[in-house]
Amino acid sequence: MIQDIRFGVRVLRKNPGFTLVATLTLALGIGANTAIFSLINAVLLNSLPVRRPAELVVVGDPARAYQVNAGTPQSDLFSYPLYRELRDHNSVFSGMMASGIVNRGKVETESTGLVTNDATGTLVSGNYFSVLGVGALLGRTLTPEDDGAPGGGAVVVVSYDFWRQKLSEAPDIVGKQLRINDFPYTVIGVAAPGFYGDTVGSKQDFWVPLAMQAWVERGRPRLEDIQISWLRSIARLKPGVSVGQAQADMNVIFQQWVKGPQVLALDSSDQDSLQKAKVPVVSGGRGFSDFREDAFVPLMVLMGIVGLVLLVACANVANLLLARATARQKEIALRLAIGATRIRLVRQLLTESLLLAFAGGCAGLLLAAWGSHALLRLSIGRASAGFTVTPDSRVFAFTAGMCILTGLLFGLVPALRISQISPGATLKEGTIGWGRLSGFPLGKVLVSLEVSICLLVLFLAGLLLRSLNNLKNVDLGYDKNHILMVRADPVPAGYKPAEIINFEQEMVTRLRAVPGVVSVGASENGLFSGTESASTMKIEGYTAAKDQDRSVFWDQVGADYFKSLKVPVLVGREFGSEDTPTSPRVAIINQSMSRFFFGEANPIGRKLWIDDQQHRDKPFEIIGVVRDVRDHAIRGPIQRRFYICATQPEDTLYAVNFEISTAGDPQTVTEAVRKVFAGYDPKVILTRVRTAEMLVDASLSQDFLIARLSMFFGLVALLLASVGLYGLMSYTVGIRTREIGLRMALGAQRLEVLKMVVMDASKLVLIGLLVGIPASLAASRLLSSVLFGLKAMDPLSL
Repeated sequence: MIQDIRFGVRVLRKNPGFTLVATLTLALGIGANTAIFSLINAVLLNSLPVRRPAELVVVGDPARAYQVNAGTPQSDLFSYPLYRELRDHNSVFSGMMASGIVNRGKVETESTGLVTNDATGTLVSGNYFSVLGVGALLGRTLTPEDDGAPGGGAVVVVSYDFWRQKLSEAPDIVGKQLRINDFPYTVIGVAAPGFYGDTVGSKQDFWVPLAMQAWVERGRPRLEDIQISWLRSIARLKPGVSVGQAQADMNVIFQQWVKGPQVLALDSSDQDSLQKAKVPVVSGGRGFSDFREDAFVPLMVLMGIVGLVLLVACANVANLLLARATARQKEIALRLAIGATRIRLVRQLLTESLLLAFAGGCAGLLLAAWGSHALLRLSIGRASAGFTVTPDSRVFAFTAGMCILTGLLFGLVPALRISQISPGATLKEGTIGWGRLSGFPLGKVLVSLEVSICLLVLFLAGLLLRSLNNLKNVDLGYDKNHILMVRADPVPAGYKPAEIINFEQEMVTRLRAVPGVVSVGASENGLFSGTESASTMKIEGYTAAKDQDRSVFWDQVGADYFKSLKVPVLVGREFGSEDTPTSPRVAIINQSMSRFFFGEANPIGRKLWIDDQQHRDKPFEIIGVVRDVRDHAIRGPIQRRFYICATQPEDTLYAVNFEISTAGDPQTVTEAVRKVFAGYDPKVILTRVRTAEMLVDASLSQDFLIARLSMFFGLVALLLASVGLYGLMSYTVGIRTREIGLRMALGAQRLEVLKMVVMDASKLVLIGLLVGIPASLAASRLLSSVLFGLKAMDPLSL
C-alpha cells in the first residue's frame, strides 16, 4: 500500500493540470457538504460544552409550558415554588438548576462608562454552573450561597466573549463593578470559553442570581408571588438512575404538590386537570432550543442539494479519469503483459483516486471552514455566537467518509474499465477509446447523468425561489413599508404595571408629535415580535365539539392600534375614549374568529370569557370585527384572535410595542423616536427599534437562506455539467480529427460539421432531460412541506 501511495503521488505530481482541476472540482463538492454538515452538527447534534452532558435531563418542556388549560396561570408548571419543591424533595438528581427571564439592557463600567446598550443576561439559580459542570476562566462562578437574601447577592458572572469583546480582556475584572440597568453588580468571575448558556442559539453575556429578580425586574412581583410558568430547569441524574425513574419521581412529587393550598383554591375542574398532568423528563445534554425543530427541514434540504452537487463533481472527475486512461493504456497493457494481476491494477488505480479525493477533502475543509461561519451568520444572525462550527471529530469523520465514498464512486468504474483491456491488442492498435462499455461510451453516460442531476437541482432551486417570492408578496393586511416597530421594556427602570399603562399613553402622545409620524398605536405582543398570548375561551351561543375549538389568540392594544396599521373595522367600532378602566369590558375580534364562532351572524353584542376560575366572572362584550392580519407568521392559516383595550388590561403588562405609522421611509424617524424615549426617561430600555419590513424579512430568514443557497448550488451544478459536456465533446472531436478532415475534403461544409458535433452534444442533453424530468418531479414532492403558494409539480419552475 505504501508503494501504491508513493507511485500515486508521483503520477499525480507529473500531471499538475489534471490534478489541479480534479482537486478543485472535488473540493467544491466535498467542501459544500462539509460546510452544511458543520452547520447540522452545530445546530442539531452538538451537546452543551459542559461536564458529562449525557447525565443531564430537561425537567419539563418549556416549549409547551404545560398549561393544562391555556390561560390558567396556576396550572403552569415551573413557577418558583414548584421548582423549589421538585429541587428539594427529589431522590434522583445530584443537582437541579433553574434559569429564568432573559433580559436585555445597558451595561456600564464604573470608570469608563457605557459598554453596550444591548447586553443579554439571565437570572439563574446559585447551583446553575455546578449542575452543568462549567467552570470559570477567572474568579469563580455562582454558588448556592449567592441565592441568599435579595440585594445581598448583587454579583455577576460574565461570558468569555463579553469579557473579551466588551471589557477589553481586563485581567483585573474580578472584583470590579458593572452597572447593569443602573444597578451596581460586582463581577465575581468570567465563564469558561465556549459556554454561552443552556439555550441553543441564545448567546448570554452575563448571569446573575435568582435572588436578584426583584432588582433586575423591579416592576415585577417577588419570586414567591409569581405563580405563572417562567423558569426552565435542567438536572443531573445520580449514578445508576434512568430517565424513566426520574420521570416517575417527578410525577410523585408533583401530585403531592397539587394537593397543596395553592391548588385546592381552584375549582374542581381545574384540580382534576392538574391531577392528570405530568412533569416530563427528557435527555437534556443538548440544552434548550427555540428553533432546532424549525431548522431541521431546511438543513436537510440543503444537505440533499449539496449531495447532488457532489454527484455531479464525481461524474466530472470520473470522466477526467476515463480520458486520462487513454493516455495510460500502453502503460497498463505493459504491466499486464509482464505479469501484473487485474486486482493489483485496480488497487493501484483506486489508490490514486483516493489520493485525489483526500486532496479535494483537505481543500474542501478549508473552504468549509469559511463557508460554515458565513452560513451560520446568514441563517441565525446574532445567535450564531452561541454555536461552534469549528471542525470537531464528528466533522473530520464525516469529511473522511465523504473522501472514501467519493474516491470509490468516481474511481471504481474507470479502474475496472481500464483493467479489462487486452494487452496484445492494445499494444498493437494503441487505442481503446474513452470508456466504451458494452458498445455505449461510458463518458457519454456520465455526462447525461450530470445533466439529469443539474436539472433536478435547478428545478428544486426554482421551486424554493418562487416559494420565497410568494412569501414576500403575501398580503399581510397592513402596509409593512411604512411602519416602525419599537419595543420598550420599562420594568427594569422600576415601573409598576399600572404605571406602564400611563407610560404607554404618554409615549403615544409624544411620538405623534415627531415630524413624519402619521399615527401611533401600541400593543402587548407587537408584529412579528415572537411573543404571543392564547387562552381557552367560552363564547356566548357556541358549544365546542372539542377543547381545541375553544383556543383563541389575543392581544392588548391601544386606541389607535388599528388606525396605525390601517386595518379596517368591518363591523362595529374601534376602541375609544369611552373605554375606560371602569366601563364595561369590551373586545374586538378578527374575521377568522367571527366566521368560526358565529358564521354569517352579526357578533356585535355577544359576550366571551377566558375560561378559568380567575376570569369566568369577567365577560367581554364584542364591539367590532376587524380585517384579518398576519402579525406573527406568514405561513399557515390566520389564527382566531381577539383584541382587548389596553385601558382595560386582562393580563399584567410588562413591555409595550409601539406601531409608528410614517409618511415616508420609517427609518428616517428612528433617531427622533429614540430621542423622545430618552427625553422622557433614559432608564427605559428599547429592546427593538426596527421597521416592520425588517421584522417580516427576519421571520423569512431561513427561507431566504435555503432559496439563495439552493440557487447558488444549482448554478455550480450547471457549471460543472457544462464543463463535463465541454470536456467530452473536446475529446471526441479531437479523436475524430482525421474523420472530420476527410468529410471536409469530400465536400462537407463547416456548418454541416458544426451541426454534426452540436447534434451529438444535444443528444446527451436530451437523454439527461428525459431522465431528469421524472426524477425532478418525483423529488419535488419532498419539498411540499416547505413550499408556499405553489405545487411541487410547478410547470413554470420546470
